[in-house]
Amino acid sequence: MHMSLPEKFPDPLTRKSPITRLRNIILLTAATFFILTLFIAIKIYFPPFPPPKERSWEVDPELFRFARPIDSPSGWEPGVPFEWGYRPPTPFPGPSIRDVGGKKLVDTRVYNGTQWYSVGRPPGREDDCWDYASRFDPYIKPDSRVMERISNSGSHPDHTRAFIVRLSTGQPWGREFAIHARSVVLEAGLAKYDVIFLLHSDKSPSETRKWMKERVPREFHNITQSFSTNDIKKFLNGTAPFKNIMENNHLAIQMFVTKNKKYDFVYSIESDVRLIGRWDHFLQDVDEEYKSHRERQDPDQDMPETPDLVTFAALKRPSYNWMWLDDKCIAGFGGREGLRTCLGPMWGWSRRLIEKMNEYNAKGVNCYYEYFAPTVAYKENLTTFFYQHPLYCPRTSPSGRHFLEPEEVGKNDPRTVQYQKVATGCTYFFVNPHSQPFWEQFSKSRKHQSACWPWALVHPIKGQFFN
Repeated sequence: MHMSLPEKFPDPLTRKSPITRLRNIILLTAATFFILTLFIAIKIYFPPFPPPKERSWEVDPELFRFARPIDSPSGWEPGVPFEWGYRPPTPFPGPSIRDVGGKKLVDTRVYNGTQWYSVGRPPGREDDCWDYASRFDPYIKPDSRVMERISNSGSHPDHTRAFIVRLSTGQPWGREFAIHARSVVLEAGLAKYDVIFLLHSDKSPSETRKWMKERVPREFHNITQSFSTNDIKKFLNGTAPFKNIMENNHLAIQMFVTKNKKYDFVYSIESDVRLIGRWDHFLQDVDEEYKSHRERQDPDQDMPETPDLVTFAALKRPSYNWMWLDDKCIAGFGGREGLRTCLGPMWGWSRRLIEKMNEYNAKGVNCYYEYFAPTVAYKENLTTFFYQHPLYCPRTSPSGRHFLEPEEVGKNDPRTVQYQKVATGCTYFFVNPHSQPFWEQFSKSRKHQSACWPWALVHPIKGQFFN
C-alpha cells in the first residue's frame, strides 16, 4: 500500500501574495502605533494619584492591637474609655475644599471622578479629610469588647437624651448598614446619647422576634425596640385621624418620648441618612452653634437652653397646591398663614414640643409629618433652630434654596440663620440623584489612600449594598 508523505509546504497557489502580506504588516504596525499613542495620551491626561499619606505609628502598650498616628491632631481623646478597646475614627489633615476661580471645589483627589462643589456653608471642620477607611475602619471588624459595649449601651442612667434610628422590616441589615449602625451607637454614645433602633413591624410578636433574630446583628438586639400600627392607634386613642406610618411617622417619636420620661430631647434619623465625619462631633457642633445664637438673642425673645425643634433644612411656607396639605389640618391650625414645613430625614425634638403635639392630637389635629411639628412649634412660640450644614453639588448652584422672610420667622427662633441661606438640595434632599453618587464615590475611596472628602450629612442613600 502506497502512502504519500505529508507536504511540508502548501501548494504555491495557496500561499498569500506579497501584497497581502505587506498589507497585514502595515495594519499590524498601525494598530500597535494607535495603542501606544492611546496609552501615552491616558498617562498625560490623567495624572497619577498623589503618593499615599505617610504616617508614623506608635503602639499603645495597654491596647496593643490598636495604634494611632503620631501626627494625629487629637490622638487619644480625653474621656474616651479605651480600656474596652475602642478607638474613635480620626481624620487626617486637609483642607478638603479648594478655591478654584472663586468656586469651592471639593478636593477629593480622585481625578477621574465627578467634580463636587461646596454650594452652601463651608464645612465647619474644613481642615479635616476623610476617606472611607479613616471613617469606618474601627467598625468593620471591631474588638469583641466593643461589640459587647454596643449590646449593653441601652439606657444609661445619666443620659437624658436619645438618638433614634427609624427602621422597618424592609431593612436588609447588610454589612454596610451594620458598619454605619455601629458608628451611630458608639459615637452618639460619646456625646451622651442613648441610641435606640425603633422598628416598625406589623408582624405578630413571635414573627417580629424571629425577623430580628435572623436579620439584625446580635450586638443590636438589646437596643432595638419594635412597635406596630396598632400600637400607634392605641396611643392616639381615636382622638385624631391617622393615615399610615409613612405620612404620620412623628407619632412613633411622640409615643416613645411620652413613654420614656427620662428623655428631655431626642434626635430621630431615617435609615437612609449617612454622615461623613463623627456623630459626636456633629451633635456637639449643633449644640455650640445654637448656644451662640441664644447668647445673642434679642430682648423680646425667650430661647430655652435646648431648642424645641432642630431641623437640617430651613423652614418654608408650603405651596398652595402642595399634595400633602389637608383641609382639616389647615382648619385645625387656624388657616394657611401659620403653616410651616421642612424636609425631615433628621430632626431634633424637645419634650416640650412633643407634649404640645400630643395636645393638638387630643384636639383632633394630626397632619403630614413634614408640616405638623414645624407648624405646632411656630403656633406655640417654641424655638425652631435650623442648623445649616454643607451641601455638595456637581455644579455650583444648589437644587433648592428655601428661606422665610424675617417677619415670618417664629418669635423665639434664631432670626439670622433662616434668612437667605442655601438650605436643601443635592446631597441632602428627598430624592437621590446627587446624594447617591456622592456617597458611592466616597465609599470607593477605600481604594484610594490619598482621597480626601469633607464633612457631610447625606440623604438619601438607597440600594441593597448600602442597607
